[in-house]
Amino acid sequence: MSSGNNGNNIDWMCVTLPELEGKLTNSIQVQITMFNEQSWRRRDRLMKQVAEQEVRRVAKKKWKAEEQVKKAAKEKAQADFEARHKAEAEVRAREKATSLGDEEGGRHKGPKGQGQGDARRE
Repeated sequence: MSSGNNGNNIDWMCVTLPELEGKLTNSIQVQITMFNEQSWRRRDRLMKQVAEQEVRRVAKKKWKAEEQVKKAAKEKAQADFEARHKAEAEVRAREKATSLGDEEGGRHKGPKGQGQGDARRE
C-alpha cells in the first residue's frame, strides 16, 4: 500500500504496527499489574477477616471459660455457705439442747415423755 502527498511510498502498516504492539503490550502489562494488585488487596482483606474471626472465636472461648470458672466459684461459695449455715445451726441446736438439759436440773424424761423426778407427785 502506498499513499502520500509527495509521492513517497510509505507502508503505514509497518510504521504503525510496532507502535500499536508496544501500546497493547504496555496496556496488557498495566491490566495484569492492576489485576494482581486487586488480587493482593482481596487476599489481604480475606486474611484480615479470617484473623479477626479467629480472634473473636478465641475471645468467645476465653469468655465462656471465664464464665464457667465464675459459675463454679459461685456454686462452691453457695455450697460453702450452706454447709457453714448447716453446721452453725447444728451447733446452736446442740447448745440449746445442752442448755435445756442444764435448766431442767438433771430431770430425765422417760420413754413416754413424762418427766421423772418432778416436784409434783401423784
